[in-house]
Formats: sequence, structure tokens, C-alpha cells
Amino acid sequence: MRTWVAVPTAWIEDRGLKQFSWTNGGGGSDEVAALVCYILIAHHTDSFGMARLTYDKINLISGLSRAKISRGLDVLVERELIAKEVQQSVLSLSRLDTSVRGWGMLPAKGLYTTTGKISFFQRLHLRSRAELDALKLYLLFVSRRDINRNVVDLSYDKISDYSGISRKKIPDALTLLSVNGLIRSERQRSDINDYAISNSYRLSFLESYRHGGTTGRAEIDAVRAQNEF
Repeated sequence: MRTWVAVPTAWIEDRGLKQFSWTNGGGGSDEVAALVCYILIAHHTDSFGMARLTYDKINLISGLSRAKISRGLDVLVERELIAKEVQQSVLSLSRLDTSVRGWGMLPAKGLYTTTGKISFFQRLHLRSRAELDALKLYLLFVSRRDINRNVVDLSYDKISDYSGISRKKIPDALTLLSVNGLIRSERQRSDINDYAISNSYRLSFLESYRHGGTTGRAEIDAVRAQNEF
């Protein structure tokens, strides 16, 4: 398993996450299953953009039932985010082209246990809007991560704009990601005024050697050099 994998993000930038909405009567659980399957397909995609994933394999990693896996995959196919290939159990991500802009780094290996499972997925009950919001937020962070600083700076307004998550629901999604170890939150001084504080977010298991202590000095030196010039 690779440390990270490439995942298409153009559809996220186009507000595609808004298509995944919570509805009563089981519809919301299908949306959760779809995003879980999407992440797993990305994790197992080869250099040709193909992923060989059986229902048994997806079940082992995520704990999803075969029925939920089927409905989740149907959602992804209907929204043209994946394609089912002629070969059995072979799936491909749509719009994946790492030679151009429109892809992000999705953490992979660090999410798995020694038994090949993703603990966060195993804990999902598929009965909570917060679970869907958390998965949407996670993919949004993958898309919007500043690759130079390895950090995500997004206001609640921006999060809501890109994902469709209600502002008042964002804290629940952040908490779910944080307590499960998928993100780390950092407080920093805002540029609004000298007393304002804003939050930044870092994806766990992704370029952990690049953080405020390693990138901050370079940024300070760059600003200082610009001012001196």
C-alpha cells in the first residue's frame, strides 16, 4: 500500500460534493457507502487507473455489507465518478489525470490497521448525517490542501460553499475526523485583527515531516527578504 494515492479533485472544485446529501429512509446511508467506496477505489488504483476490488475485499476493509457496497457503487456510477470495466471486479476513477491540474494527495497506508482494515470506516453506523459530512469534509480537505505549506485554510463559509455542509453541522464533522485521527487542527493568529484566532487543518499520514516548524521559517525568511528588497 502506498503512503498516498492520487485522487481526482476537479469534481470537488466544481462543488460535486453537494450531490451527496443526507435524506431519511436509507438514502443517506447509500451516500456514506458511496464515499467510502470511492476512497477505497482510489487506494487500490494502479498506474493505469484501474482498481481490482471485490465486494469481499471492500467488506473486509470497511465493514460495509454487500447490499450497501452495491448501492454505493451504483451512486458513484450514476454520478460518473467511477466506471465499471468489462473485467469482473475492476473499477476505474473518472477524470484521473496526474499530468494536469485537478488531482490531490489522498492518505492511504497510514489509515489501515495491521489487519488491513480502516478503523474509521469500521466504526461508521450509516445512520448519522455527521458521518456523511465528515467524509465530504475529508475529501474537500484533500482537494483544498496547500501543497506548499501542507495545510488546509478554509473558513466555514468556504466549507459550506464547496460541500453543501451547513455551517452549524461543520463542528460535528470536524470532531468526528479529529477523534478518529484523520485530521489535526491547529490554531493560529488570523489576519482579521491582532486578537482574532483562526483554525487550520492538516491531514494525518500525509507529509508529516512538513509542518509549521519546517515550513514556517521558510515563509518568514521569504517575507523578510521581500521587505528588505
